[in-house]
Amino acid sequence: MKLELDRALKSAVQKCFDNGRLKETVLPDYVIEVPNNPDHGHFATNLPMALASSQKRRPIEIAKTIVDHLSDSEGFIERAEIAGPGFINFVVSSGQWYQVLSGIITLRDDYGKSEMATGEEVLVEFVSANPTGPIHLGHGRGAALGDTLCRILSFTGHKVVREFYINDAGLQIRLLGESIYCRWRQFSEPGYPFPENGYQGGYVKSLANEIAEEFDLDSLQQEEAVSRCADWGSEKMLTELKRDLADFRVQFDVWQKESDLYAAGLIEASQEILREKGQSYEKDGALWIKTSLHGDDKDRVIRKGDGQYTYFASDISYHMEKWKRGFSKAINIWGADHHGYVRRVKAALKTNGIDENWLNVLFIQLVKLWKGGEEIKMSKRAGHYVTLKELVEEVGVDAVRFVFLTKSHDSPLDFDIDLVKKHDSDNPVYYVQYAHARICSVFRKAASEGITLPPRTDQISDRLTLDEEMALIRVMAEFPALLEDISRSLEPHRLTYYLTELAALFHKYFNLGSKIPENRIVGEDVTLSQARLSLAEGIRIVLHNGLDLLGIHAPERM
Repeated sequence: MKLELDRALKSAVQKCFDNGRLKETVLPDYVIEVPNNPDHGHFATNLPMALASSQKRRPIEIAKTIVDHLSDSEGFIERAEIAGPGFINFVVSSGQWYQVLSGIITLRDDYGKSEMATGEEVLVEFVSANPTGPIHLGHGRGAALGDTLCRILSFTGHKVVREFYINDAGLQIRLLGESIYCRWRQFSEPGYPFPENGYQGGYVKSLANEIAEEFDLDSLQQEEAVSRCADWGSEKMLTELKRDLADFRVQFDVWQKESDLYAAGLIEASQEILREKGQSYEKDGALWIKTSLHGDDKDRVIRKGDGQYTYFASDISYHMEKWKRGFSKAINIWGADHHGYVRRVKAALKTNGIDENWLNVLFIQLVKLWKGGEEIKMSKRAGHYVTLKELVEEVGVDAVRFVFLTKSHDSPLDFDIDLVKKHDSDNPVYYVQYAHARICSVFRKAASEGITLPPRTDQISDRLTLDEEMALIRVMAEFPALLEDISRSLEPHRLTYYLTELAALFHKYFNLGSKIPENRIVGEDVTLSQARLSLAEGIRIVLHNGLDLLGIHAPERM
């Protein structure tokens, strides 16, 4: 509905441009929103106010000009009114709302789909955890965000590639090998020193036990044994990582290894390109990139004096390779500790002539876990933390995914284990899933009384006259526009807000029947019951589609 209104507005403004009533210009950013006060109509726009500066006219005059040029041959708009300093308020005819409901039931699983970005190729790189230990909650939150974002982008017409970047060529892999080797040595020499920054988790001791069963480390020189532990251990952790992500309903199209960049000579190739473009120089025996010319606070070293490349060098090559693969947009999901890294990466892209807006970076803030009213203290350095797998085993995939998306990714998140185990309205995921299950139970009751959905909803939908019924249809009508907004803003958490609102409206509507029998969904009036079942089916479809985009089940019984 909002999209239809937007098309009508754009058409009216273009007519004003064509006949000279408004000076032609690029349309500024504007909003079409649902007013907080229902007396202000179904929708309102600030477009006249946004146009005021380019037109050098009062917004109220621009609003009148636009309203005069609105074309509505199908009776879509019941009335358009100018309000305040230059808003336009719209009331949509009731027949249009009924058509929305019919459209939802016709489209079913496709309701909400759009072609806003047909064929636009987007690369989403997320999680990208080092294969040196189990997935922690921060990576899990990034997995839920990235996977949901990919689902929504695909639903709105984008061609999405999901990618996991495996950091397998750095010092952290060496450190994993040393940690495993030391734990193995400590089986026979308890006092054998452990690396100062080694991996402390109990999983390292388990890896040491396992590798001892597969290889005779005693027969190897220490350096060879450490290398064997590093290679074997990182592959073992990568296998577990893939399994845990699959169990979390997260799949990837590409697993890109950092070591492959080196093996293919891409690091050296990217440095040569920088040299040819005059974007690098030698100083103090090291190779530097001129990122300070492109927004960074200083130049950065990409090859150290000992000839070793820095992490930044491989990151530059990796992003250049992404660009060469032809993606129109790249999205990275990183931990909050990488915040200061964005400017230098974008500066490096600019040295290669790549627009900095090509890369979008989302940051994941920390997750705090609570149980029994107390925070569970976690320290990765000390090896004390709850893994994603452990949390999923305790509360389930649905609960974890939903709660991870109840707040914006750039805000810290409190995860209350006790709360998501409750079977009541305080549990956000239960509240939404129960709305879907409740509708399914209504249909089972209707079937037992021989009442089914009508062949054509549009022939009886005018029986839906309660304010609560019209409010539900209006909220359902927002679903397609919401998904397009999320695709632009990259804010999937807005979908959980929306589904919670829709579920709350349905529960309120359902409970009307417990107070007044005439308001029950299934009652004595068969035609009215069919109309209300159509409404319930529309709600069920939207809840199902929304939950599916979140990677969450829509149960029929609870």
